[in-house]
Amino acid sequence: QAVRGLELPGYRIDAEIARGGMGAVLRVLDPAFGRVLAIKVLLPQARLDSNAKRRFLQEAQITGRLQHPGIPPIHELGRLEDGTPFFAMKLIEGKTLAKLLNEAGTTRMDARFVGIFEQICRTLAYAHSKGILHRDLKPSNVMVGAFGEVQVMDWGLAKPIAGHEPL
Repeated sequence: QAVRGLELPGYRIDAEIARGGMGAVLRVLDPAFGRVLAIKVLLPQARLDSNAKRRFLQEAQITGRLQHPGIPPIHELGRLEDGTPFFAMKLIEGKTLAKLLNEAGTTRMDARFVGIFEQICRTLAYAHSKGILHRDLKPSNVMVGAFGEVQVMDWGLAKPIAGHEPL
């Protein structure tokens, strides 16, 4: 169920597709372009926490600055009427690497996992070259699409590498 009573100007909420401790991810329609997107918004209990808001904005800004095929593009950083931040990004459809590994089991690993691992490494190398550490890389934070596209998700714990210039 989508966050109750939530209205996002310029978007039509379709469904809630994920929820974490701090935010919810919604599947929305962007009628201006006729495209489906994902919007991440702070949950009501996190809206009063200034540290949660800061981390949320940092996630959006870091993800938005990292322009790479292995990182979902951010389309908008906005605020609800009450000032709650949200960001709109490409909707990533597919399966998590965790699910793919579980489906493969332990008896046989096929070559596609080598390709997935290579794409993850290229994405992280790019982020590191820009002075950013992901800090929460795990199979459930990697999405693999139907055509083999690999996206490293959830940059909420990402931090700049000490001593690196800002992006």
